[in-house]
Amino acid sequence: MNQFGQIVVEELKENSVTRKADWWNSYLKGKIAFMGLGIPEIRKILVDLNRTQGLDQLPMNQQVGIVNGLMKGHFAEQKLAAILYVQLFWLGKKKNTFLLSMITDWFDHRYIYDWNTTDWLCVKLITPMVDSGDEKVLWYLKRWSLDGYLWKARASLVPFAQCRHLEEHSAVIERCADILIRRPERFAKTAVGWVLREYSKSDEEFVLNFLSRHVKYTTSEVKRNALKYYRQKTRD
Repeated sequence: MNQFGQIVVEELKENSVTRKADWWNSYLKGKIAFMGLGIPEIRKILVDLNRTQGLDQLPMNQQVGIVNGLMKGHFAEQKLAAILYVQLFWLGKKKNTFLLSMITDWFDHRYIYDWNTTDWLCVKLITPMVDSGDEKVLWYLKRWSLDGYLWKARASLVPFAQCRHLEEHSAVIERCADILIRRPERFAKTAVGWVLREYSKSDEEFVLNFLSRHVKYTTSEVKRNALKYYRQKTRD
């Protein structure tokens, strides 16, 4: 990690709260270690350091060193800082293909290995890229869905849950969901349930048909999530 990345880490440590760390470590059950900071605190640290250190004006190789160094870090907040750095200073300014190539490397090097980091990555970075209308983003996600690494495959589908025009991506969603629902891992299946739950707001038949075709692979947790809004509607 370069000197600027180390400055970020020191600021994270300085602002950490033990009580928060204990709560998150308990909640994630040791899947990843926490310092004890929330997203707003991490964002503020990056904004303040950018004002004093001019992070976004550094040569690109140094900025990449900051981001990759943070993502390699042991603590969740270091990884979240990498994600927020990209969101604050690169998203919409650098090519999506550059960002997705870098994210692919993060997964392939196993820098991301828990659902919390994966889902924040999807919400903060990949969903906005889906919303940009760049077809190359969908190409990457379709490839990720086939990957053997759970978290990379999960990241192929989760971004659609919060995207602006969910129904426009029905073909890609169905393709990725069909692959993930067949996997044995819980967090592959829950990605499907989450996206289907949101899709049911605009197209209940799509969701019901998908579930009926995949009964063999669908858990009660997936059905509960996917049918949440549908069941509320039928009860009213």
